[in-house]
Amino acid sequence: MTHYEIIKIKKDGEVEFPEDASYEIGVVKGSYFLLEISPEMKEARLEQIALPGKNLVEVELVVKDEPGVLSAISGVFAKHDVNIQFNESEEISSGEAILILVLDCSRMDIGLNELKGKLSKRDDVLDISVKAVD
Repeated sequence: MTHYEIIKIKKDGEVEFPEDASYEIGVVKGSYFLLEISPEMKEARLEQIALPGKNLVEVELVVKDEPGVLSAISGVFAKHDVNIQFNESEEISSGEAILILVLDCSRMDIGLNELKGKLSKRDDVLDISVKAVD
């Protein structure tokens, strides 16, 4: 069941969670959350995407919007022991889509540049951006 709690912001940009709520949703040192911000609705939403100890990378791919593309790209990650922690896709124009992924590369068996190269060589990948998450 959803739990509601009113909190007061004590310093700009900082949110303090009640201790019991923090434990329940995994707000612990070193955990990773996706912050979804909707200024027009004055809303923010947090979603836990990884526990501490992960080596996270954010990848944005512009791809051909065709059946099987996501599956093929996921296969590249699986082949190199990369785990997808979060993904979202959206059609951006006729025939093109954007994939936004957060990957756990902790067990990856190749280097990040090599993985980027393998994705870049694919005919269905039109553009790629990779950045490490601190």
